[in-house]
Amino acid sequence: MKKVNVFRRILPIALLALLPAGAFAKGKIFINSYLKTDYAVITARYDASENYRVKIFDASGDELYSSSRISGATSFQKLFDLTSLEDGDYTIHLTSKSESSREKFTVKNHELVKTEGTIEKSEMLKAFFRVAEDKLYVSHMNFDNAALSITIDDKFGTELYNSSLPTKSTYSGMFDLTNLPSGEYQVSLVSGGKEYSYEFDK
Repeated sequence: MKKVNVFRRILPIALLALLPAGAFAKGKIFINSYLKTDYAVITARYDASENYRVKIFDASGDELYSSSRISGATSFQKLFDLTSLEDGDYTIHLTSKSESSREKFTVKNHELVKTEGTIEKSEMLKAFFRVAEDKLYVSHMNFDNAALSITIDDKFGTELYNSSLPTKSTYSGMFDLTNLPSGEYQVSLVSGGKEYSYEFDK
């Protein structure tokens, strides 16, 4: 299967949807339009006891995107610039050793026009991660006042940063990424017994 890299215009921005544990089957994928923009949020929910990846294929079966291996996180999300895609049908795959889940979607005029699964926007906005100008911005609605912590790993899984966060019902913070060399990274937010991850490039 030919691998085609057409996601060069993906912006390093993501949302983390904080959904109740056990709300879905072992593996589930959703795609939603992001507000009134040309972006779409892809959400993967999976049993954190296994490693998994998220991939995107076009109608011809060409692989357009593959995440790094996701380990120890029940939720993974990435925000995509739909202007990077031509009009047509696409499929998102969640793959692990024991399971493969799929979600189809259609793009027309750089807009998401058909999906098989959706998430309520109120769920999507419970947490927000954004990277801009060497800064990582984190917002989280911590309704349970659970203990919070954040870690940043490089693409090899080496932990570069680990810190506890203030336990508040609403948390908002900024982290300076200036000293990180260029590369691929993953930030993980731990809220109580749940962990959520987000990939970004610098």
